[in-house]
Amino acid sequence: MSKRIKQTISALPVAAVLSISADAIAGGHSQSKAAEFYKGKTVTVMVPSGLGATLGLYGRLTTEHLGKHIPGNPDVIIQSRPGGGGTKGAAYAYNAAPKDGTYIAEALAPSVLAPLLRKMKFDASKFQWLGSITPRPAVISVWHKAPVSTLAEAQKTEVIMGSTGLGSETYLAPTLLNHIAGTKFKIVKGYKGGAKINKAMEGGEVHGRMNYWSGWTAGKPAWVANNKLNHLASYGGEIAALPNIPKLINLAKSAEEKAMVRFLEVAPRIGMGFWVHPEVPKDRVAALRKAFMAMLNDDKFLADAKKRNAPVNPVEGATLNKLVAEAYATPKPTIAKLKMVLGFK
Repeated sequence: MSKRIKQTISALPVAAVLSISADAIAGGHSQSKAAEFYKGKTVTVMVPSGLGATLGLYGRLTTEHLGKHIPGNPDVIIQSRPGGGGTKGAAYAYNAAPKDGTYIAEALAPSVLAPLLRKMKFDASKFQWLGSITPRPAVISVWHKAPVSTLAEAQKTEVIMGSTGLGSETYLAPTLLNHIAGTKFKIVKGYKGGAKINKAMEGGEVHGRMNYWSGWTAGKPAWVANNKLNHLASYGGEIAALPNIPKLINLAKSAEEKAMVRFLEVAPRIGMGFWVHPEVPKDRVAALRKAFMAMLNDDKFLADAKKRNAPVNPVEGATLNKLVAEAYATPKPTIAKLKMVLGFK
């Protein structure tokens, strides 16, 4: 040991050394308890959509890699619970699924805001977040054969947009843009997942949709490479590949409209987030958070994600807890106006 290191250690107060030792022991004990609990068990990762689109891709990546990082190395399986723009899966995870840390829910991020807009059987402000694989800046895009190719044209000509349902960003984003920017989007709801909307775009049944940028780059890379899409506006973070398209926050004309946009932007900032029930013991939550972040820094996981064109930009669980808490603190008059704009009763 070098003289400098010896001097640094000797300079620490005895109380500080004891505190560090106590923390290390507590952390080790917590991991040991988690290992004892998870050994021989099966952990379920629930995807609140079909498994064919981007949400399913990240769910599969997590299922394939997380188990080796959880203490006790449990088996990990995947489960699909689509419907309601992610709210059906969230309600199941909140009310019916195991609450002991063996059930991990992936969030279809807009569903986190749904309880603020209409009655839901879950409270997302109480979720215990493990983290997010990546935020997901979003775009509103149209097929290259659509009658418009720019936002200015969409303010003059009706554009048919596909949507999975009322609680989905495929509905929320174009509806809010109609209010803020005067676009003429006609929204057709009821498509069973983003893949169905993509097929409808290609066949001319609808002109476009809201999607996350990583949804295009990972789900339809050939469309991106071959310029099959025109992007009208973006929100929820910077997209390096699209520096010049209008940003929704800049289109907002008043403080109230900006607050509405910031509320909507919570979903893409959560991105590919994963959570567990509020009743899961804190030591297991800590172990799962540590395992989740270890997975996101694992070379094999990163190589697999790169091979599948899936961006990885980790966000810690504590950051997501804070982000969601801020959304739930949005003033009630702003929420009331937003509900009116979106057509919620």
